[in-house]
Amino acid sequence: MQMMKQWFRRGFMLSAAAICVLSVPVTAAQAALMTYSFAGNLDGDSTGSFQIDGLFKYESSTVGSGGVFNGTVKDYNFNLRFLGPSGPQLLYTSSFSAGANAVTISKNIPLGGGIGDRWELVTAASGDSLSDGSTPFSFGLRLNQIGGGLNLNVQDPPGLGSLNGGSARWRLLFEDADGVPGAYVGNISSLTAVPLPAAVLLFGAGLISLVGLGAGGLRNLRTSKV
Repeated sequence: MQMMKQWFRRGFMLSAAAICVLSVPVTAAQAALMTYSFAGNLDGDSTGSFQIDGLFKYESSTVGSGGVFNGTVKDYNFNLRFLGPSGPQLLYTSSFSAGANAVTISKNIPLGGGIGDRWELVTAASGDSLSDGSTPFSFGLRLNQIGGGLNLNVQDPPGLGSLNGGSARWRLLFEDADGVPGAYVGNISSLTAVPLPAAVLLFGAGLISLVGLGAGGLRNLRTSKV
């Protein structure tokens, strides 16, 4: 009887701990959230005095329809820097804003270099006003892959090396108080997946082990009752 009580206490505590960990909302989000960093240049900058960089995050578990993944973008950041003699100087920054956002994959469409597929991210954006009073309202990335090959069911962006001469572009849209639009645009020169932090990976491994131990304790408890 004493041994049965010990097994019961052990099995119950491990299982309860596993349930508590699994009930934390951030766990699933962290496991499915993908982060990419990007960098590039600014159109019209013939001297190479400016550079842009930033990141975006999207929910990889978002279910799409016909290549459209609505509401998948969860974060975004954009920086415009001046490459001065003393090093890069931050001139402007824009960030994620709640609103319409999506990753869209279009198949077999006319592109600048021929027929191919397009991967596009668009999200609502916010930021400080420019000198003319204009404020940002939308940011987008557009990757054109000549010859096609994108999967409508996978929202991961293609690597820049697989575009087959297609373009990789960014744009930040503005509008003034009268709704008159404007934009900064340029090319993307690098696009890199950011690995999950080691702490998150270790947490996931520990969670799997914890659940396994809890299940093992319950199996032993059932065996002792037979």
